[in-house]
Order: sequence, then structure tokens, then C-alpha cells
Amino acid sequence: MSEIRFPSPVRVFSQNRSLIVSTVWEAVEYLKRWPNKRGRDYRIARQHCLDALDGLCSPRAAQASFITAAKTAGLLL
Repeated sequence: MSEIRFPSPVRVFSQNRSLIVSTVWEAVEYLKRWPNKRGRDYRIARQHCLDALDGLCSPRAAQASFITAAKTAGLLL
């Protein structure tokens, strides 16, 4: 379950360092420690990642939502 991989890794900024998120589970864990405002894009990304873990959403869709939330929050490098 935790090894559901994104199509490609996503590099985000976290606590003055960069972090590479490669799996849906890593995205869920990062979302738990979200360093920014938890708005609409955050909630969608969290739901899509959880749905991907349950097989209800594709890893590609979860990654796209995660990237959108990270861009909105200014966390992409």
C-alpha cells in the first residue's frame, strides 16, 4: 500500500531544506506536516492521496493534486 509510486518524484521545500516525494504515502505524510495554509487545494490533494492509497484514485491524479497544492502554497522548487 505505501509503495504506490508517483509517475515521477516531486521536489518540495520543507523546513529550510528540499524534500523529494516519490510515493503517495510520502505525500500523505508531508501533507500531515503541511507548512502553509490548508486551503482548498490542500484538502483536494489530501483527499486524492488518501483515495489513491485505497485504489479509488490514480497515483497520477494524486500527484497532480499534490503539485497544485504545493504550487499554490509556494513549496515547489
